[in-house]
Amino acid sequence: MLQIPLTDADWARVQNLFPTTASGRGRPRRSDREILNAILWVQQTKEKWHRLPATFPPQQTCYLRYMTWKKTGVLDQVNERLPLCDSALSTC
Repeated sequence: MLQIPLTDADWARVQNLFPTTASGRGRPRRSDREILNAILWVQQTKEKWHRLPATFPPQQTCYLRYMTWKKTGVLDQVNERLPLCDSALSTC
């Protein structure tokens, strides 16, 4: 099973999938790593978004980024590089 929060080694495997965006006006953008940790937590626990613990960014922020990444195929690439299940051990 994948460790949440992501280790530095796991983050290094997927970091280049996320586009760097220039910070404009308004609130600072939440870290892609924080958002990915929240998304992976939801996928692992099979919980609903409103049950996201307060240690993660707001659920609306995480869900919007989840939908964007799902539409653009980023999450598919993340799941290829960081499988949630260990196929060698057949555990999830």
